Amino acid sequence: MNAKKKVLYEDTDVLVEIAPRDPELPDLVYSYIKKKGKPVFFQEIVREFSGIVGEDRVRRAVSHLLALKKIVEFPDGSLGTPDMEWKPTGVRRRRRRRVAKLMDIEPEPRALYSLA
Repeated sequence: MNAKKKVLYEDTDVLVEIAPRDPELPDLVYSYIKKKGKPVFFQEIVREFSGIVGEDRVRRAVSHLLALKKIVEFPDGSLGTPDMEWKPTGVRRRRRRRVAKLMDIEPEPRALYSLA
């Protein structure tokens, strides 16, 4: 996915962008994990996208990536790509397993009002 930002307004003090849509979010999360180059914890991903999207949308994107097997969850709860090397940290941050579930990438068009 092209991570081109959609700028609505920009001047010397303020930059206003459109937040990523749901179909764009898994690609952004995946590119963030790849850019880090090491396994990251879910809360790190949430912090990276704070102010842009909510935690529930990040959770859905992570779940979608897990279902596609683009990322894996390591025993300590960290997330990374299958080719990343994992080293035990001795810290277990999670108590329950994540449920891998695909997102509805192509939402049905909906009318905001009716002409009838």
